[in-house]
Amino acid sequence: MTLKIAVVGGGIVGCLSAIKLQESGFDVTLVDKSNIGQESSWAGAGILFPLMPWEYDSRIFELCKSASRFYREFSKKLWETTKIDPEYIESGLICIPPFDKNKMLDWSQQNNFDVNDFIFKDSHSYLFSSIAQIRPPRLMRAIKIFMKSIGIRVIENTNLIKLKRGENNIKKWPATNGNSISADIFVLTSGAWSAEIKENYRDIIYPVRGQIIQYKPCELKINHILYSDDFYVLQRKDGVIIAGSTLEHVGFKKDIQPSAIEELMEKTAKLIPELSGVKPEKHWAGLRPGSKGNIPFIEKDEYYDNIFINSGHYRYGVTMAPKSSEEICNLIMTSV
Repeated sequence: MTLKIAVVGGGIVGCLSAIKLQESGFDVTLVDKSNIGQESSWAGAGILFPLMPWEYDSRIFELCKSASRFYREFSKKLWETTKIDPEYIESGLICIPPFDKNKMLDWSQQNNFDVNDFIFKDSHSYLFSSIAQIRPPRLMRAIKIFMKSIGIRVIENTNLIKLKRGENNIKKWPATNGNSISADIFVLTSGAWSAEIKENYRDIIYPVRGQIIQYKPCELKINHILYSDDFYVLQRKDGVIIAGSTLEHVGFKKDIQPSAIEELMEKTAKLIPELSGVKPEKHWAGLRPGSKGNIPFIEKDEYYDNIFINSGHYRYGVTMAPKSSEEICNLIMTSV
């Protein structure tokens, strides 16, 4: 009998986990509290690289390093199935001071990562030529169609109730609308909301607000992602320019702040003087699933034998999703 798996959370991590599990022979249902891909997965910039990986635990790059190769091929598959272009672009990234040059060069040598000297506005910088980007809103729209095409059931606007310690195995997870989701195995991929439906993740997975601005298309051509002092600027295929982002511990508040717009505009103007004084056309916020050291939880739940978690990817959900989905699938397959 084919085991039924319910993936709880429809961000990029949940979607890729569902796809991997479905393609591995499980019968998969994906459940989301609102609409698929409308939270942090939609709001992010889609840079397929952990910014300043030499400042992180090696586990971060381990989870991220295969992302570009995965999305290069997956984007082709999505285009063939949906005719939506997720806009995978190998634009490269220019790392602009300030940063620890020696630590960066040591890291690149240890990881056999190609880095070249680059002069950016008279500043001695470095070009990571193989780094790619993808456009999350288009990616998530395509993935939703793709999931349905391969037989994954998608249930939206269904919020599951919070589970506390109880029996070791759960067959039905009740929802706030009076219904319930039945499965042999549950995979929690609810990002910042994980602790809202599973009490034991409180304070170890938490929301971190990030605000981003977008400039309308203009004659400027930004050939590479620009990164400096924990801030980035990049350009999409249609010419719009994205700049961000903030890091704010404000709970589940998603409101946008005028002060953040000013801060982001000032940082943008330092990298792109031509945008000085130009008002962004859009401004939005997303809630990342914060975790200690940016390291996600990919494991079996400590209380329930048939609940697994793949959550807490913080700033790198899109980048870590392919590898973490593979890991959670392997963990489940060795556990059943």
